[in-house]
Amino acid sequence: MSVNRLLLTAAALGALMIAAPAAAQKSKDTLRIAYTDPISIVDLIHDPKPETALTARIVFDGLVHFDDFSKAFKPLLAKSWKRVDELTLEFDLRDDIKFHDGSAFDADDAVYTINWLIDPKTKVRFKTNYIWIGSVEKLGQYKIRIKTKRPAPEGLMRLAKSIPMFPSDVHGALANKATFGKKPVGTGPWRVTSISPTGGIKMSSRKIAHGGDYKNAVNIKNVHAVPIPNRQTQVAQLLTGGVDLVRGLRRDQVNNLAADPRFGVTATTGMLYSYILFDAANRSGKSELSDINVRKAILQGIDREAIQKNIVAGGADDPVPPALCQEYQLGCDFSPVPHKFDAAKAKAALAAAGYPNGFEATISALGPAGVVAEAVAGQLRKLGIKAGVNRLNFGAYRKQQRDGKFQILVSMWSSGGLPDTSSTANMMFAPGPRNYNGDKQLNALRLKGNSELDEAKRKAAYKAMFDRVNQQAYVMPLTTMPTVFVHSKDVEVLKGSLSPYGASLSHIRWK
Repeated sequence: MSVNRLLLTAAALGALMIAAPAAAQKSKDTLRIAYTDPISIVDLIHDPKPETALTARIVFDGLVHFDDFSKAFKPLLAKSWKRVDELTLEFDLRDDIKFHDGSAFDADDAVYTINWLIDPKTKVRFKTNYIWIGSVEKLGQYKIRIKTKRPAPEGLMRLAKSIPMFPSDVHGALANKATFGKKPVGTGPWRVTSISPTGGIKMSSRKIAHGGDYKNAVNIKNVHAVPIPNRQTQVAQLLTGGVDLVRGLRRDQVNNLAADPRFGVTATTGMLYSYILFDAANRSGKSELSDINVRKAILQGIDREAIQKNIVAGGADDPVPPALCQEYQLGCDFSPVPHKFDAAKAKAALAAAGYPNGFEATISALGPAGVVAEAVAGQLRKLGIKAGVNRLNFGAYRKQQRDGKFQILVSMWSSGGLPDTSSTANMMFAPGPRNYNGDKQLNALRLKGNSELDEAKRKAAYKAMFDRVNQQAYVMPLTTMPTVFVHSKDVEVLKGSLSPYGASLSHIRWK
């Protein structure tokens, strides 16, 4: 941002602060949240993005719940479960659950939902979230059995995070299942009262006996998610009392608003981080990056701490990520990233690799990771590498990815919202268009970790995988990417959530 633009932004914010007071709607018990994207459905299956996660994961329930704070599985629609053998899970369901339309939940709904998700005819974006399931069987009105195609250590987590239960009669009657999210019917503690692309989503809370203290709404009665695509308009609405909470503002906007005593700023550091990836397989034709010594030199020339503290909004208090998985994720084990910043040694290593004057390269960057990419490019230019940044929207990103056009990629990853290492292993190291290393050893270790039920052996496989990534300098995490909320002083956002949105509605409350 230019100095003039920054000054104008600060002046505009200051004028708005003087012009009108913010007025939270605690008195009306309605939390108003600014949404960036237009809203048409509440269904994470057909609309997998963080803003949808905020609503969908509280409207629907899975068979089990993974508590972000205790890092433990809790009963939800299933009151108990057991592993019969390495391919079989059995669940005893609660017999007192009602959908929002008053109909009863039972085994028929669970069997229907899972069968629909695993059906080859069901075309959804993240089909791999479900295809580990071979079959599902009804054992009684409130008992089901799931058979897996392979030992699936991530299965319980997938059932908790990725597989909401739908009413078989309502969902099954729809010719176009993608329309279900326009009038969603779940069993969760929040019920959708209206959805409109222009008016947003309105929801009301209800107490559910099966939600314990880990999923129920705390003390908010109503939520209104208001679509406001323009960030400056979101800020103006916050300042004038039109909304109570905004998310994902620029660092300068956050700093200006933090100075206003009417607002609080909460940065939640979940699973989201930025990373740098190289085309080691030479899919793009940038042969310099096929050289391990070049990749190591580049990594040594990146000052991650400086980027973390000075560039990332809300990141000043966070250490840089030590690995591609988080310690609390199931299956996670690692040796810390070995590439320590030393610009002089990096430049010498680049010269020793045959590039004393550097070379040209393009850094592709997705969304908010663009600011990190620009900082990385600036540091690489000090090594002699003339790195330009190509900021991409998601559509262009996916096309470049498939076409093998990435030379250097700086992007973001949140483990797909799954506190299990398998998600990262599959995203980065499985064969396919996302793979830019072509390393068969990595894939073998990925497959071993993905099918090992013994947690110690599973961790050992993933540790060997991440250690090889470090040794070969394929990928390196750069910074955490905290979700920064600016909100009315009447609002409290708990830290520690693993939600892709940065917080669940169970973690937001009135003070």
